[in-house]
Amino acid sequence: MKHLTRIAFATLILFSLPSFASDVLKKEITFFAIHPMKEVHGVCKEVQIDSPKILAAGSGYKLGSPFQIKVPVLKLHTGDESRDSHILEILGYPDTPEILVLIESVTQSGESYSIKGKLTIHGVTQSFDSPAKVEPKDAGQIRVSGKLDIKFSDFKLERPSLLFVKAKEEIEIGYDFLIKI
Repeated sequence: MKHLTRIAFATLILFSLPSFASDVLKKEITFFAIHPMKEVHGVCKEVQIDSPKILAAGSGYKLGSPFQIKVPVLKLHTGDESRDSHILEILGYPDTPEILVLIESVTQSGESYSIKGKLTIHGVTQSFDSPAKVEPKDAGQIRVSGKLDIKFSDFKLERPSLLFVKAKEEIEIGYDFLIKI
């Protein structure tokens, strides 16, 4: 009976930890690809994010439950309309209007964080594990930033080419969020 009481008490404490639906004040996804003749930088600032539930955990933070991020492919911009049009084609627009990210867990080890989840591009889903930096900003705000390296082939995407020379296989995806907790 004592064992059951301890389990019930521990469960009650676990579920009574403060959990807050947070507002995301800044949302920015960047991407970087290298072509032998040109480096391509792109950005999307119109990212759609479910409100993450953030738990205060000692001197850090934990994720209370999974949440989803949607990146509308129409809002990816490189500064070159022709290139942007080709990116839309590669990503399968209009059949695939968005890139989906499911954030499943965030773990802390010392001052380092690791974000794990699933990334879906053009209907292909891959698991990822990304190191992230979480730093306090103004009162009640944290900044979460990091990057993730992927390959065109992992998502069955055509590598862009210019003058019959293809872009490198790797793409660097960056993220930068300012979250009010």
